[in-house]
Amino acid sequence: MKTFKVFKHPTLGYRAVKVGFSWPGFLFSVIWLLIKKLWGHALIVISSIILLTLIEMFFDNTQTSVMVLLLEFGIYIFVGVNCNEWRVTNLQERGFELIDTLQAETSNAAIGKIAKA
Repeated sequence: MKTFKVFKHPTLGYRAVKVGFSWPGFLFSVIWLLIKKLWGHALIVISSIILLTLIEMFFDNTQTSVMVLLLEFGIYIFVGVNCNEWRVTNLQERGFELIDTLQAETSNAAIGKIAKA
């Protein structure tokens, strides 16, 4: 069982956000951020990756490549740890209201529990 925060919007319906680490956010950082409409965060991640790539190209040695690889991995971990909270904030800014925090197997199951209540 996972913990989900369930939100409701008057016209857009329900959304459920898992509490904690996001594997999709970690593995597919930029794509996940864009799908979830976190434009600013996606722009920052893209810019960071481009900057690190340029640094790697400019210095072009093994030590720099390893350092850049570790920094990029750190960015992906940072996104995985924080992206669900960024999504919560984004939903609230877009007019979604927190209905409840509950345990469920999936986000759809969490929404189903709230919809039936």
